[in-house]
Amino acid sequence: MVDIDAQTFFPQLQLRSSRAALRVLGSRLEHEYNNAVLKAAASFHPDILIAFKGSYLRAETLVSLKQTGIQLYNYYPDRLALGTKVFIEDAIPQYDCFFDTKQSWDNGISPKLKNRAFVRHGYDPEVHRPLELSQADSDQYGGDVSLIATHSPRKEQILRELLAIKPDINLRIWGNHWREKNQTPALRKHIAGTAIEGTLYAKAIRASRINLAIMGVKPGVEDKTTTRTYEIPACGGFMLHERTDEVLELFDEDREIACFGDAEELAEKIEYYLAHPDETTQIAAAGYARCVPAYSYDNRMAEIIRWHEEHSS
Repeated sequence: MVDIDAQTFFPQLQLRSSRAALRVLGSRLEHEYNNAVLKAAASFHPDILIAFKGSYLRAETLVSLKQTGIQLYNYYPDRLALGTKVFIEDAIPQYDCFFDTKQSWDNGISPKLKNRAFVRHGYDPEVHRPLELSQADSDQYGGDVSLIATHSPRKEQILRELLAIKPDINLRIWGNHWREKNQTPALRKHIAGTAIEGTLYAKAIRASRINLAIMGVKPGVEDKTTTRTYEIPACGGFMLHERTDEVLELFDEDREIACFGDAEELAEKIEYYLAHPDETTQIAAAGYARCVPAYSYDNRMAEIIRWHEEHSS
């Protein structure tokens, strides 16, 4: 197996000036990235390519790979945003199968797909695992309730309603776009920082007594699960997840995870579980046992390989 990591070519920059410079170099970096994929294929001679989202893979690159007999698959862990001048829109018809983590969301791409299969999100066992916390970790990330997620209108709405019920809650929020997009004054003091990733993300989950998993992009557009659905239990965290039919297929409510249906129930569950720490410990342990290793990305990739073996000629 050969891994061509896009982040090697496209660094994650924070300063606005740095991002502007990256945009200037963007087309050159995209060209280098696609060349690196072609060179790796020429030397490695793979049977299949699995693109994890594949945001920078150009259609012409995929055509070249296909001409050498490589089967092309895309495992897409997000919602699709088409019509935004991204390569994925032109590349979609080239994939032999599009493995989608959303059961009922295709954003109008169905006519472009040769095959579409549902494969759930997962967790990375090298990153999402229980970690020992130092006192500094606990001081930096500890708290009663945390949400680690990119801002969306629906998440903000639920947290706004939660604060109206429990204004004194010890809530900490990490994620992109909260400071610039948040419209709720009461939430501002709870925004702890931008996105945290890797081992810091795993530590933050362990340090929080309750980890929230709120679904959805905006009112009327709702997810059933997200990556947090799997990552929180895999890190050994106690998860309070928005109740959906899909999450209840994955975990037993009140035994492996806790769930809520609206802000009022969320406030009630937070109050209850903060008062019953032994119960949260038991539930977190059971959630970990259910999740690990069954819901790992290793097993998700195995699903894709099985699909390949069943459908390739």
